Amino acid sequence: MSQTGHIINWPSRIRATGLRSTRQRVATLESLAGRPHATADELLNQVRHALPAITIQSIYTVVQSLVDVGLVRKLEFGPTAARFEIQHFDNHHHVHCRLCGRIEDVACQHGSAPCMTPVETHGMVIDTADVVYHGTCTDCLDALDAPDGDTHVSV
Repeated sequence: MSQTGHIINWPSRIRATGLRSTRQRVATLESLAGRPHATADELLNQVRHALPAITIQSIYTVVQSLVDVGLVRKLEFGPTAARFEIQHFDNHHHVHCRLCGRIEDVACQHGSAPCMTPVETHGMVIDTADVVYHGTCTDCLDALDAPDGDTHVSV
């Protein structure tokens, strides 16, 4: 089921890409549908509810196969662990807290993809513009202003 409550037929979606539908792939997509922006370790913990013997290497292999066929989008924000989300092609962007690592979706300002056009395309046909807004969330700002003087925010 997706975050919006729609039931998604993952085996059918997987097969439509030319991949075999496996329990590992279905469990990974189901986990991502309920927990967008998950790391591989977070996915491992979630998928182990359905498949207790799955390994972190299997998670990486499964996720990469899903990224390769366009079912999953890989997000990389600097030196932290990569995050993954279901690829929706809804032209959204992300806001990222540099201190705690929180990531949220934000709608594109201009609606259709790509929402931004570069001055020079160097002969490429642009179909996507990835935008990430980096900053500090209000929870982290509040923690930095805490009266006990503790300015450490866990990442």
